[in-house]
Amino acid sequence: MSPVLDALGRVLPVLLLVALGAVLRQRAWLGPSTIGDLRRLVLTVTLPSALFLTFLRVDLEARFLPIIAIVFSACLVMLAAGPLLARPMGARSPYTGPLMTGFEAGMLGYAIYAGVFGQDNLYRFGIIDLGQVLFVFFVLAPVLVRRSTGVRPGLGATARSFFKTPVILAILGGLVGHVVGLGGLFDASPLLASIPAALGLLAACTTPLIALVIGYSTALRPGALRRPTVTIALRLAVWIVLAIAFDRLVVEGVLGLDRLFGAAVLTMAVLPPPFVIPLYMGGRATDSEHAYVTDALSVATVATMVLFPVVATAFSG
Repeated sequence: MSPVLDALGRVLPVLLLVALGAVLRQRAWLGPSTIGDLRRLVLTVTLPSALFLTFLRVDLEARFLPIIAIVFSACLVMLAAGPLLARPMGARSPYTGPLMTGFEAGMLGYAIYAGVFGQDNLYRFGIIDLGQVLFVFFVLAPVLVRRSTGVRPGLGATARSFFKTPVILAILGGLVGHVVGLGGLFDASPLLASIPAALGLLAACTTPLIALVIGYSTALRPGALRRPTVTIALRLAVWIVLAIAFDRLVVEGVLGLDRLFGAAVLTMAVLPPPFVIPLYMGGRATDSEHAYVTDALSVATVATMVLFPVVATAFSG
């Protein structure tokens, strides 16, 4: 089988489940509250299970630290530079900057990466994700809260929110478990081995559940897509160029990491902005600004579904 067909064969199940999610919405077979419950189940149970098992077997090497720092810095630069780049193209909004930076790894990135490159390789995507997670919690979220309320949240409150997040707790728990030899303890006892086995069953639910939720939640309004489309097209152009340079020069160049790290970098680049942006907008944002952000996220999600098979094909084999 050719690498192209092999990559498409691994992406297609995810895309079919996304399409099924859209059908579920159109047929009204599931309600919005059910989808909300599934989203919470993913973020609090199934995805943390996958990340705990993944990082339980991973050595977090010192050479990964530059990746975290560079990704964080790139997100910070794009928050400031994004509106300036978008202004000549007519995409003016207080929320253009937030839409130009950060990535929806939790509800999309982990699922599509694991679906194609395998659960065992998920830690590579997790390492690429750490820098932008720190950015979202400690920079983007406070900026959005201050914009919507006029009050900047304190560092202590932000840190507490960060360390209460199930995904972060799962990664930290896995790393601590690796240091203390928890994986070996599980392997030594048939009874204790039932714990990672149960977590593995939960982890396996992550990709199908996320795909259904994404398909259900993505809706486009044809009459209002020009500004969101311009914003997302510019965002993708900038991040893809940066990702290719970062992969060639740093990830595979200076650090000598393998191509699956490169696949993680490019997967991140084609992801939508964080889905939590509308949650932080508050009452100060106008209806048109809410619509702009929501439509931009929908356009970006569709773009991810189109571009990710290209990434999978490029890094297959």
